[in-house]
Amino acid sequence: MLAVSACASSGPDASAAPTAVALPDTPVGTKAQWVLDTINSDEETTEAEIAENIAPSMLEQVPASQMVAVVGQMSDAKPWIATSVTEATGGLTVLLHSSSAELQMQISVDEQNLINGLLFQQPPADRTPAASWKELEKNVAALPADTSMTVTHVTGESDAAGVGERIVDIAGDETKPLGSVFKLYVLGAVADAVAAGTLSWDDNLIISDDTRSLPSGELQDLPSGTLVTVRDAATKMIEISDNTATDLLIDRVGREAVEAQLAVMGHHDPTLNTPFVKTREFFQIGWGAAFGDARAAWADSSVDERRAVLDSLPGGVLELSSFDLSTSAWQQSIDWFANPADLVAAHLALQQKAATPAGEPVRGILSANPGLQFDSEAFPYVAFKGGSAPGVLAGSWLLERADGERFVITMQSSSLDPADVTDTALVFGNVTDAAALLADE
Repeated sequence: MLAVSACASSGPDASAAPTAVALPDTPVGTKAQWVLDTINSDEETTEAEIAENIAPSMLEQVPASQMVAVVGQMSDAKPWIATSVTEATGGLTVLLHSSSAELQMQISVDEQNLINGLLFQQPPADRTPAASWKELEKNVAALPADTSMTVTHVTGESDAAGVGERIVDIAGDETKPLGSVFKLYVLGAVADAVAAGTLSWDDNLIISDDTRSLPSGELQDLPSGTLVTVRDAATKMIEISDNTATDLLIDRVGREAVEAQLAVMGHHDPTLNTPFVKTREFFQIGWGAAFGDARAAWADSSVDERRAVLDSLPGGVLELSSFDLSTSAWQQSIDWFANPADLVAAHLALQQKAATPAGEPVRGILSANPGLQFDSEAFPYVAFKGGSAPGVLAGSWLLERADGERFVITMQSSSLDPADVTDTALVFGNVTDAAALLADE
C-alpha cells in the first residue's frame, strides 16, 4: 500500500541541524535510496521509471499515475535527507527530513527486489507515556486541539445504551465531529439489511463515475464497471476507510436506512446527521471550488433544504485537484457528529449484531485494522474505527481484555487550524497509554 501524509505539516526545529545517514547497501536499501533520489530530483518522474522499480502487485492497487502525483507532492518540500534508518523484518523504516517537514518512510521489497510496500506518515511523537490516569488526563489537556477522551468499562446488555463506568472522562459530554468514524453506522445498516434478507454479503456492487469518491481508499482507482462484493466493500470501508466503498454501500442500503441506524445504534440526536451525507457529497460541499453556494447554504439550512442541496450535486468524475482541503469545514456542520456515549453505544450495538448468523462477518471486519499496536496477550480482540478531515481527528476502540472485561476508548479532536491535529501519534499515543494502564490493572 502507498500512502502519504501532508507535507505541509509543521516542520522540525529550525535550530537543529540534522545529519544525513547512509542507507544500507542491501536490496531494500538500494530501493530506499531510489525513492530518496526520486523525490529530490529536479526532473519529473515518469510512469516508466515507476514501473521499473515498483512491483506489479502494488501497481495493481496504486496506479503509476498516482505514484507520480505522490512523488510530485513530496518534491515540493525537497531537498530531503535520511536522518535515521531502522532495519526490520522484510524492510526498512527511514526518517526523512526537509526544512519544512519530517516524514517516516516504511519500505519493503519482494523476491525480485521490487518495491511492494511504501508508506509515508508522520513520525512517532516524542512523548513520555503516562504512568497514571492523572498523568494521562494532564497529557490530553495539553494537546493543541480541543479534545475529548473517554475510557469506559462496559458490562452487560445495559451498556448498549452507552451506560458504563467511565474511568477517564475528559469533556465526555461534548458532541464533536467524527470524520470517518461515521462508517460504523453504515456497517450497522448493512448488517441489518442482511438480517432482513434484502441484502447478501455476496451481492455485487458496481463502481461508476457517479459512485467514485476521493481517497482514502483503493476502489476509486478501479475502472467503471468493476464489481465488488458487499463483504469486500464493508471490509475496505472499515479496514482502510475506503470512501468509494462506503458510498457504494450507502447507495445500496439507502440513505434513509443509515439515518434510521443512528437511533438503532443509540445515537443521542440523529438529527445532527440528517440527511446522512455520503463521502463524495462531503468533499463537494466542503471543499469543491465549484460548489461554493452549496457550502454557504448548508450550515443554517433545514433538513429539507439540505436534502435539496444534496439532490443538486452533479455526478461524474471528481478531480482531486479541484478540491482545496487546506481549511476546516466542520464548524459549518460539514462532517458527521456524535459524543463519546454515542460511540460506546455504536460499538456495543455492532458486537450484538456480530453475534447473530447474519451479522457474523462484522466482528472480523471491525478487528481487521486495530489502528494502533496493542499487547495482543492482554487484549486478544480489538475493534477500531478512526477518522480524520481538515481540523478533525477521531478514534474509537473496543478492547476485550484476556480476562473477558471490555472497554471502549474514544478520542475526538477538533480545531479551526488543521495543523493542530496532524500529529496523530501525539494524540493517539494517549490511547496506547490508556490500554497499557488497563492491561496492568
